[in-house]
Amino acid sequence: MNELQCLWEAKAQLGEGARYDAERDAIWWVDILGQKIFCLDLQSGEKRTWDTPETVGCTYPRQNGDVLALFRHSIVKLDQATGDFETLVTFADEPAQNRFNDGMIGPDGRLWACSMDFDFQEPTGKLYHLGSDLTPVEADVGYIVANGPAFSPDGTRLYINETMKGEIFVCDLDPSSGRLSNKTLFAQLPEGDGLPDGICVDSDGGLWVAVVTGGKVRRYLPNGEIDTEIDVPSPTVTSVGFGGRDNRTLFITTGTILMDDETLARHPLSGSLFCVDVPQQGLEMPAFSG
Repeated sequence: MNELQCLWEAKAQLGEGARYDAERDAIWWVDILGQKIFCLDLQSGEKRTWDTPETVGCTYPRQNGDVLALFRHSIVKLDQATGDFETLVTFADEPAQNRFNDGMIGPDGRLWACSMDFDFQEPTGKLYHLGSDLTPVEADVGYIVANGPAFSPDGTRLYINETMKGEIFVCDLDPSSGRLSNKTLFAQLPEGDGLPDGICVDSDGGLWVAVVTGGKVRRYLPNGEIDTEIDVPSPTVTSVGFGGRDNRTLFITTGTILMDDETLARHPLSGSLFCVDVPQQGLEMPAFSG
């Protein structure tokens, strides 16, 4: 495994949503609380930033080339030339204290999105999926902070985290309907070990987990055993995603949230985007069919 590299010292409050764009050979990510969308061209090094009018959890690719973003209670389309946003979906049933936090495109092209209680207190977070008609369907409920999801290589298992309780769950997934069943605890992080944040799966079925407050990325085997740990020079490690031309580069986002001046001085690269080449190959995210 090669040495970890810092790609962008963005000083993000809450970096999140690492997503590789194969068509552009670029990496997209966001600063949720800083209300920014970032895109880094990996060939030219060009860095682009768009300000958002509210919190933004992640971005999604669309089959027609559009870039979608997950706002506090909605899904929007970004106009990259003007920086304007067009609202496509509003989640009317989301509690006012919630915000959307993370999301992914499933193997069948469905868009998945999960929400959380902004104040990290109540189990009001939900997991949704949307098909091409852009109709939200509740897939699971009862999370304080939901993170993910991620999918097994064959598309029949879905992983999702309850960050505040240190829990990683796995569910059986019916790819034809998006229905979840047999939800079970996949891993429990011990107290003091950090909390599970963003996740992704490699082609061997390994689950990569950003361990927020733990300063590392961890890989779990499909049986739940820990296989690999990567130290990151920030205690706040928030998301992971595979990319690069051979899909063997792991991109990692971090944040500065809840750090005092002394902690920031010890970890000056917090809030940056990092990458590291790993032996495993990632799974490509399909584009949204909607």
